Amino acid sequence: MDVFIRLHREQTVNCRGADFNRDGRSDYLLFNPSTRQSAIRYLSGVKWVGSAYGPTIASGYQLTGTADFNGDGSPDYVFYASTRQTAIWYLSGVTRVGGAYGPTLTADWNLVAP
Repeated sequence: MDVFIRLHREQTVNCRGADFNRDGRSDYLLFNPSTRQSAIRYLSGVKWVGSAYGPTIASGYQLTGTADFNGDGSPDYVFYASTRQTAIWYLSGVTRVGGAYGPTLTADWNLVAP
């Protein structure tokens, strides 16, 4: 299930069923554009049951969504920069454990979701 959350007039984050605490239920990925801080709200159905701060996002990058890119069972962050560069941060829970740059997109394409 895709969940789109508008957190700020110009910031929408796609949570695409991200299960950060591996309880089999989707959690919310939140982003504060003023501080660049990410946070996770753990859910049980529609009830908020806990939270944790994730990594602070590098300036110049927009957090566009989550997906498990390295196959470890934890959601990873996907980014898109104004330079059209894409990037992935590999996470274990809410801790960054690595990263990689993806392709730079041509001017006729935009990254909307992983």
